[in-house]
Amino acid sequence: MPLVSDVPEQAPNNPAVPLTRRERRVHAQTAKPALPRRALLPRPLSIAATVAFAALVALTGYASPQFVALAVGLAGLVLAWGWPQLLSLPSPRGTSAVLAIGTVLMTGTALLTRHNPYLEWMPAALAVAVLVAFLHQLMRRDGRPRLTESVAATTSGLAIISAGTALAPIPHVLAGDHALAAAMAGLGVGALTDPCISLPRLRKWALFIAMLVGGGSALLVSAIAGAPMLAPGALLGLLAAAIAHATRRLLAPLPSTAMPRAQLAAAATSCLIIGVVIHVVVTSPLYA
Repeated sequence: MPLVSDVPEQAPNNPAVPLTRRERRVHAQTAKPALPRRALLPRPLSIAATVAFAALVALTGYASPQFVALAVGLAGLVLAWGWPQLLSLPSPRGTSAVLAIGTVLMTGTALLTRHNPYLEWMPAALAVAVLVAFLHQLMRRDGRPRLTESVAATTSGLAIISAGTALAPIPHVLAGDHALAAAMAGLGVGALTDPCISLPRLRKWALFIAMLVGGGSALLVSAIAGAPMLAPGALLGLLAAAIAHATRRLLAPLPSTAMPRAQLAAAATSCLIIGVVIHVVVTSPLYA
């Protein structure tokens, strides 16, 4: 009877033994993907909606801050329409109504405030919208299933809308219209790189490609528009492309993303969520 020490170790089961190139290739082909198949599919409707929003905000930025607020409000209403379906929330009509009310309140503060600070009444509008969200939960007649999830999703939607409203006062800043155009160039052109996620060789580089393309397009737009500072414009495009791409990738595994309304909501989310970052960069000493 052989001793335990005489039994040879099985090298294939030993994680310390490196695999050959052929074994790694076979393992990569047979391994179960970490993400569902739907998360690796490009969504043309989301891409088109993102590009359309970027073009609209870039053009309205050269018109007036009020038009930018209306464009952002339109995106907020799209988010309110599709957010419950995107997250499969209970009481979808009530949730959409709350988000629509929040959009109207926050857009209204941006339209009516004509002096600096231009977001002075934004916290008050957001607070009223949150109170309406809790009132909606109290008025539900379905037994309030998934109450915590519903409250968290509704307040998250309001926070995203408030982040997008921060784009409205950017044209008031010196060269703010050029900065907004650069950021929207990065947002729109960066969205065109979303099909990279369906290509295995480019999938892990998709975010980097979006950042590179977004920053380059923002730099080009800043140069054509005659912006006084090119490097900050490129930074805005890079940040807009990166945050929006990451947001769409985060929402992609949700089962509802196969539906058109949910795709529009995902696009609106990726467009609005960049607003507060762009506002902070533009109002920082970098643009002083």
